Amino acid sequence: MNLNHSATFDRPLAHAAAISRAGWVLLFALTAHHSLGQAAPAPTAEVRTADTTVTLESPEPKSALLQGAEKTRTPVSEESPSARLATILKIQSIDQRQERLIALGIEMGKTNPERGMQMFLNDFPPTLDQQTFGVPVLRHWAEKQPLKALEACQQIPGGERRAQAYSSALAGWASVAPNEAAAWTLENLSGIYRRTAIARIGKVWASTAPRKAANWALAYSSEVDQLFSLSEVMDTWADAYGQDAAEWSMTLAAGKLRDFTLSKAMFKWADYFPKTAAEWIITHPETLWLMPRVAARWGQHDPAAASAWLDKNVSATAAQESRQAMVLEWAEYSPRIAFEWAVTYLKGSSRELAFSAVFSKWASEYPQEALLSALKLNDEAERHIALASVFSAWCGQDMDSFSAWLKQQKPGIEKDIGIEQLADVLITSNPAEMLSKILTIQNPARLQRSLTLHYQDWKLIQPQAAEAWLKLHPNAVRLMTP
Repeated sequence: MNLNHSATFDRPLAHAAAISRAGWVLLFALTAHHSLGQAAPAPTAEVRTADTTVTLESPEPKSALLQGAEKTRTPVSEESPSARLATILKIQSIDQRQERLIALGIEMGKTNPERGMQMFLNDFPPTLDQQTFGVPVLRHWAEKQPLKALEACQQIPGGERRAQAYSSALAGWASVAPNEAAAWTLENLSGIYRRTAIARIGKVWASTAPRKAANWALAYSSEVDQLFSLSEVMDTWADAYGQDAAEWSMTLAAGKLRDFTLSKAMFKWADYFPKTAAEWIITHPETLWLMPRVAARWGQHDPAAASAWLDKNVSATAAQESRQAMVLEWAEYSPRIAFEWAVTYLKGSSRELAFSAVFSKWASEYPQEALLSALKLNDEAERHIALASVFSAWCGQDMDSFSAWLKQQKPGIEKDIGIEQLADVLITSNPAEMLSKILTIQNPARLQRSLTLHYQDWKLIQPQAAEAWLKLHPNAVRLMTP
């Protein structure tokens, strides 16, 4: 039976595309390693049993949720399955409705999967409810009759919904016979159907035999397929046994693939045991380039302890790089606290880079609050860097509000920096007006730099219009001449 299909979609597969984009970026970004550190005490062994966060917004509910739903005891009813489904669909609470749908889907997948499949196709609009019911039907059907379940997937319109169906059925098959499920996938699927399926198989397989799953993923000749499968395998493995996953990665030849798998293992490990992960890095000097990201995860939970440990175990430069990463990670959750911490612990270029990122994030949500804190900085250079970041983010977030604020400001350095940031955004749409506004900048150095930069850019695109403006503003020639 050949079920090979093309990868034509109704809409993009967000989950698969996200893995692809993130993976390729990581593969090519991890080539520059840092030389950090010195020896540290040997790590203490820690083992964690994963408590997986469950969401129904993924293509298939996580195994933990399915297991939880399986324990739900649906009262014995004389009603037909379709009548029971109709009753469930009337439940207003989304959580309760989906819990009941999963329970019914498991029941139908085990007792009457063909009927369950017909209900999936005929009794739902294409909504999350349909997916919530269909996933356990196909998964449990495929545990006993995988080929029939996979053949039934062909009844689903091509595209995302069929890809989800294949991956659900193959996840069920992989839970009992992962090698056979993987072999069928390679023989019968291609494109995004194959990649989403092997990612799901890898995840299921890694939950019980992660080393076998990882070695299986390595056997793919296609680097794209390797990326999809290894991404899920390493995440699942490291979620429970971070050190084992990291040690396995170190057995690979040095290069992009080892960097990728090691990064997946270390960052997941650091989510739960960051100190142990950091100590492991110290004992493996070739992995010291990962320290800033591991420290960033540690800093989310206990920045003081992370900072103190860095001072004792790595070089001053490495400690500063790691603290900078901590601040940048923290800024996503609480930019105010990240800023206050950066003021205390960061120095030099690390501090300036952190300020720029923190104030940009802060101002994208609370521009006036970020502005007040930026104005309180005593160091003039740091204050100007912070103001530029605030104005740039504010301008991008709410142009009208920022423009109104800027008009009310008296001439001075704050207004100069604001005009510079406004010009960066509006110069392409209205160059003449923005160049005239740039002429009001008070600081001579800033005026010359901004005017020269934007005029020359305009002249390259619209030389006649630029020359005409210059004739109307003869003083601009003198201002642009050093």
